[in-house]
Amino acid sequence: MITWKNAESEIDREEGIQFLCRHGTDLGLLYNWSTVMNSLHYSMEDNGFLIGTDGDDRVAAVLAHTVGTLEDGYKDRARIEIHLVHIEERWRGGATLLSMLRMFARKLLESTGEVREVVFFAPSTDANRRRFGKLATLTKTTEPPCGTLDFYTVSMDRLLKFDASL
Repeated sequence: MITWKNAESEIDREEGIQFLCRHGTDLGLLYNWSTVMNSLHYSMEDNGFLIGTDGDDRVAAVLAHTVGTLEDGYKDRARIEIHLVHIEERWRGGATLLSMLRMFARKLLESTGEVREVVFFAPSTDANRRRFGKLATLTKTTEPPCGTLDFYTVSMDRLLKFDASL
């Protein structure tokens, strides 16, 4: 079982970053590595760098998000942007994903501000559209220099109801 926590200490942050570096080629991101590192920095500033540890207390998963979105210059603080999710292959599956969604929803509910919507980009593939379409709405497709990306949105209400529908 994965245990999630906010990576507030320097040690937790370092272990989370080292985990991502070890899995850099498996992250499935189209962005340059420097862009990824920049987004992780902002996630840490927003207390949005979450690590999941296994039974041996080793990092096995990371979720990074920020309050606000790049789309509007981070002005609308009721929108949350997920920048990165990576789970070690041995932990991928329904139970881990469901526990991550529950943890993330709980964290957002406990935050000081209202959360209306969660957004994220993903590489534009049929597999991703099937995977993410179960929870989120594909709202647009963009073609930045890094490649074709789909932009997804999910209302907080939908996120809270998701695990009840499984």
